Amino acid sequence: MRLIFVFFLLLNAAYFYWQSEWFTAQKNSGILVPAALPPGVESLVLLRERGLGSAVANSKPAPETAPPPLVVATSPRQPPATPILAKTSSISEPSPMPPAPKELTLVEMACFTLGPFTKPANAGKAAKRIRALEAQLEQREESRRTPKGYWVYLPPLKNYTAARKKVKKIQEMGLGDLFIMGKGSRKNAISLGLFKQRDAAIGRLDQVKAKGLKAVMETQYRAKKQVWLDVGVSADRTSAIGSLAEIAEGYPRVNLSQRACE
Repeated sequence: MRLIFVFFLLLNAAYFYWQSEWFTAQKNSGILVPAALPPGVESLVLLRERGLGSAVANSKPAPETAPPPLVVATSPRQPPATPILAKTSSISEPSPMPPAPKELTLVEMACFTLGPFTKPANAGKAAKRIRALEAQLEQREESRRTPKGYWVYLPPLKNYTAARKKVKKIQEMGLGDLFIMGKGSRKNAISLGLFKQRDAAIGRLDQVKAKGLKAVMETQYRAKKQVWLDVGVSADRTSAIGSLAEIAEGYPRVNLSQRACE
């Protein structure tokens, strides 16, 4: 009986083992269907499935290569996609240096004065010729007093009667050419002569003083308007400077003198 019991116990154990193996096989025997992948995406294949597992394990890793550039497809109606710019360094490149300023060439000038012109018409003609030389020109006018004579006289007396008596005494001394001034600041003065030359006036003054008379000599002036032409020309233009000398030679009383440029 004991043997029969052990036999059936072993038989049940074997049957239970066989049933568990059968259910496990049935559970793992289902065919797995891979999920559908999007278009253009390849499925993952293990290296051992391709028979390359051992070869890859023994070989050196292949150098990394840059991925192909990303191409963004655009429709005809849409504007092209804006490319993504790489982040640049915060250090900006130095701006180029501005060009050095050009050196200014200083032109040396020669300056002259032409004059005086006592007649405005002559000054106008000379100025026209100077402008034709393309020279700098400034015209200025001055009024100058020039001596026109020298007057020898006795100072005014109190009245005309006193002046007449004085004239008679002088004539008795042998002096002639007398004249009593009838108006002006020298009214009742006795004129002893008007001279153009200063030496002649001084000789008459000495003659009258030798007679004991207190005579006076006074210079008479007249105002004259004079025109001066100030000219500036480049120092290297010798021909223009020569033309200025020719213009000055055309007027005998006009002088050409060099002056300092302002």
